[in-house]
Amino acid sequence: MFELTELFIDSAALRARLARPHAGACVVFEGWVRNHHLGQPVRELHYEAFDVMAQLEGNAIVAEIEQRFSGCTVLCSHRTGALRIGELAVWIGVVSAHRAAAFQACRQTIEEIKRRLPVWKKEFHPNGAAEWVNCTTEAAARGPQPADYYARQTSLPEIGDEGQSKLGRARVLIVGIGGLGCPAALYLAGAGVGQLALMDSGKVELSNLPRQILFTTDDLGISKADAAVSALRARNPFIQLESLNAELTVQNARALVAGRTVVLDCTDNFATRFILHDACFSAGVTLVQAAVHRFEGTLDIFRRGDGGCLHCLRQDRSIADLDAAAVNCSGGAVFGPAVGTLGVMQASEALKTILGQSTDEMFRRTHLVNLIDCSVLSIARDRNPACPVCGQPEEKSSTASAITASPPVILDPTDLAALGSVRLIALLDPGETADPARLPAGTLCIPAGDIAQLRELIEEGCIVLTCRHGLRSAAVTRLLRAEGRANIYALAAGSRSIIPPPHGPDP
Repeated sequence: MFELTELFIDSAALRARLARPHAGACVVFEGWVRNHHLGQPVRELHYEAFDVMAQLEGNAIVAEIEQRFSGCTVLCSHRTGALRIGELAVWIGVVSAHRAAAFQACRQTIEEIKRRLPVWKKEFHPNGAAEWVNCTTEAAARGPQPADYYARQTSLPEIGDEGQSKLGRARVLIVGIGGLGCPAALYLAGAGVGQLALMDSGKVELSNLPRQILFTTDDLGISKADAAVSALRARNPFIQLESLNAELTVQNARALVAGRTVVLDCTDNFATRFILHDACFSAGVTLVQAAVHRFEGTLDIFRRGDGGCLHCLRQDRSIADLDAAAVNCSGGAVFGPAVGTLGVMQASEALKTILGQSTDEMFRRTHLVNLIDCSVLSIARDRNPACPVCGQPEEKSSTASAITASPPVILDPTDLAALGSVRLIALLDPGETADPARLPAGTLCIPAGDIAQLRELIEEGCIVLTCRHGLRSAAVTRLLRAEGRANIYALAAGSRSIIPPPHGPDP
């Protein structure tokens, strides 16, 4: 709840209104009227507001915070009218089951109120003079200025004021705010990327902290995207930041990518990488992608028309290789500085792309980084003439249209209806048994490693593969697609429990 009042703020009464049986923590911020500002004595303040607008905006801020920090209840009271020294000007209270969420929600509320609320204050000085605070050019000039913030960067002849202006107009999306995404976001925000969107559906966990450098123990259990935005906003107040607490899917990928200057793939999900790659290829948006395993990492910058695409890169991989990548790409062993190094390299390539400082060769090569011997090896990423996505450069525009119009390789259950009669095949991990509660009648279950049997089964009809996590089936589908088998699809991760009964005759 948000409220404007001309009455004295009673802190105890407001705190009592916030009492909740489930609450284990209450965090309160009190803003007092002080007797000085910028070195000048102050005897009192007058607050004025557009009441209706301020009330609407205040309620919107509180609603956003409560939605962002699930389980928190927020109460904010803001004074208007004449206030004397020592009186409460603003009171913000947050209750939550746990202190970490309450701290974060309270801090975020303070920042949003300060930044967005249409309330102005007028200072009265002992000599009778009065002035509006931060409402004059002189007052604004005394505060932090973008030119000062970016001074060391704009002094580079490769950037200058023109380059800084390019960065300020850029719209960048980072998908995955983990070991790669944290350092990448930190340097993109510090460089002054004007609009930076951070996407991650996860929450901060204890095992994240050694390498995900935007988070602290106070962020445990909080949305990664929200915690990262809060940390970055405290570092650079001159850019627009957006948190997206959602998973990237076939359904939302194209809309999220559209209009971006650059997209960074900082995920650890094999299937998601293809979804994001295909959306960027279709939209003609440059994609900076990195992956890390143990002490090693790879960096690729995909730009439509330059070098091979992700499909070309993966077409010569064996089933065993793809199988291992699908299983190990998330939750595997990793050296913290390795993800930090690759994340910083992603930020560097994104900034160079925006500034027009990248060489064409950067878009045509895969860069292999090994932190054991500090080596970097760049190898050509050639276009495969048989690639169904980028193999025909003279037909790029029609290929992109075909990608947009045709069913995606990875499907949600709602996409299955468009395919008509399909056969559903479940790939079982070693030791896994079929779960009839999750798979409809008629589903054929085969060992994930029995690729010979799978090749025989897909000679006829339309095949949809699924597996426990959606990663192995996506990897196998990609490989078989590369062999020219266009009638095979993979079911999106997490969809096995809601898939409709298969059509056509039982296998």
